[in-house]
Amino acid sequence: MSVIALHFNANATTSGNSLSEIETIVTTANRAEQSHLKLIGNTSVIAKDAIESVNAEHLNQLLSLASGVWLSRGNGQESLLSVRSPVLTGAGSCAEFLTLENNISLRAPGFCNVNQLFDSHFEASDNIEVVKGNNSARYGSNAIHGIINLTNTLYDKPTSASLDIGSDDFYRLNGSISQDYHDVSFGAAATITSDGGFQESSGYQQQKLSVGAKHNLGRWQSMHHFTITNLAQDTAGYLQQGEHAYKDKSLLKINAFPDAYRDSISLRYSMNNMLELEDTRWEITPYLRYNQMEFLMHFLPGTPVEENDQKSLGVQIKRLSNINDRLSLKIGSDIDLTKGSLLQYQTAETESNSAFLRAVLPQGKHYDYSVFGQNYAVFSQLDMTLADNQNAFVAVRYDVTQYKYTNHMASGNLKEDGTACGFGGCRYTRPDDQRTTFNDFSFSLGYSYAIDDNLIIFTKADDSFRAPHTAELYRLQNNQQNIDINSVDANQLEIGMRYMNGDLFAEVNIYHLEKQNAIYQDADRHYLNGLETRHRGIELDLNWQIHPLLKARLNTSYAKHTYENNPQNGATIKGNEIDTSPRLMANMHFDWQVSNSVNTQLEIRHLDGYYLDAQNTQQYAGHTVSNLRTYWEINDAISLSLAILNLFDSRYAERADYAFGNHRYFIGEPRNYSAQLRYQF
Repeated sequence: MSVIALHFNANATTSGNSLSEIETIVTTANRAEQSHLKLIGNTSVIAKDAIESVNAEHLNQLLSLASGVWLSRGNGQESLLSVRSPVLTGAGSCAEFLTLENNISLRAPGFCNVNQLFDSHFEASDNIEVVKGNNSARYGSNAIHGIINLTNTLYDKPTSASLDIGSDDFYRLNGSISQDYHDVSFGAAATITSDGGFQESSGYQQQKLSVGAKHNLGRWQSMHHFTITNLAQDTAGYLQQGEHAYKDKSLLKINAFPDAYRDSISLRYSMNNMLELEDTRWEITPYLRYNQMEFLMHFLPGTPVEENDQKSLGVQIKRLSNINDRLSLKIGSDIDLTKGSLLQYQTAETESNSAFLRAVLPQGKHYDYSVFGQNYAVFSQLDMTLADNQNAFVAVRYDVTQYKYTNHMASGNLKEDGTACGFGGCRYTRPDDQRTTFNDFSFSLGYSYAIDDNLIIFTKADDSFRAPHTAELYRLQNNQQNIDINSVDANQLEIGMRYMNGDLFAEVNIYHLEKQNAIYQDADRHYLNGLETRHRGIELDLNWQIHPLLKARLNTSYAKHTYENNPQNGATIKGNEIDTSPRLMANMHFDWQVSNSVNTQLEIRHLDGYYLDAQNTQQYAGHTVSNLRTYWEINDAISLSLAILNLFDSRYAERADYAFGNHRYFIGEPRNYSAQLRYQF
């Protein structure tokens, strides 16, 4: 997929800022504040002005502004993620990425969900940082392919309210307020969305509330972040009307799964406490997290229902100190304790022409289990100034991940009532109660050389891992009674260059990433280790103030993702490209200040073709989509924004797939319109 975006910034009040005033400090890659120019390693930054100008209805409209990233949009608020990787699917695919909000993971280690980014309050974000590739030495499990961190400082937001109205009965109300009360800075933001949906029997209602506060507790400075979200979605499934069905406008509204739904609630609270001493800084951040979700698995035969929930308690501890003028040391510990449960059941007999499927997919409960997950980690990083223009670091981390699994049904592949299924047993299989422990070590090495005050080159090597997802361990199939899988190993080497001077910012990264011992499902639907994959590419992020009235932004990547072996009891795929892994992705933006009060944005998104299956026999051709946005600052308090998405009414698929002999498409919506009226108090 190649994504090109021509982008005219819709925020007239910030378009005059030079690039040297924007995106100078990053926090995610190093788990500490760092000059973006001097950072050893990559980071793509989506800053406040871009977030406001795009005014995204779905997070994929924002993450396309980072090179090497594709958040493939499903129906409603659903999505699948790609960062230096193919679009990954399956039980453990979400565990290849770490998604954070205000530095706290959206889901617990081992309990993630592929759609978890809809738990974020991205509409209230001030900044989004994307760190691509390995980073386990700082974050532990899940940071194999990349990290996405959405941050906000609600107590610094202006008090405002806005109303969005769009095609297909889309309505959204955003509001924010901030105020100082004695010695406490307080802020809150709320988003209420109603979308009627383009396809039949689709649409969603979503509510989000975030609250932030900052104050002092003696010598400590405390910052509080609280977010709660609720999603009630009627889900449209794949379009399965044959190859290229997405090109036929008369088919686009078809929803073959009118009963599909997804309901999700999330809640997070964290309290970051920071103490500044002469040469030392302490940070202690306790947090709470709660997630609950129920949805119809319309993509599986028998269409079972899944209910899951997780309750988490954790703490992050860091100590940063200067040893001398040339050495600084960071040490810390992360602890996460989570109680999770999962229930899968089928409300009716399987409707199928296949006697086999009717026999092995019975009505009733398939899984009913709980897991107590514990993650303990210690980490350290030594930063070194080797010379005035040379820096280096060494980072190490040790993780212990423990799961205590309790099965609340009969073990094995029996029906809920304990009787056997025909054809050798039921598909869904439940192991006996057990405890599982994974011990993992990771490290990172980096070096940078500053050619002058504006240009730096760097190299970084990482050894990373991800522990198995609980679903890969305990949600078994086809009588796999004993699961013996280990953590996935990943190694990455990257070389980069970063330039920043006045009106120009540029960053280029070349990377080579290999995964060994990856987890896969074989032909018998058993989870095994043994898959090897290779991922290599080049990325470019460019911001250029061409003229006081014209600014350009380019985000592009070219990558190749391949299978490197033929796994045991699997397909012959060595040397093939991994499915859903477009080689070229690019975004280009031009911001044009038409007048003092009017700004226009043109966005062109081009997606290259890609293979749909591991055998590389089926393909999607790719697409080009254009969007147009205009912003009018009526006066100091009132502004109006207009947007036309899919300007030329292109026929395309947000994502294409091939399974069970069928071409399947998440359709791209035809031309649609929206408007926003905003009032700032």
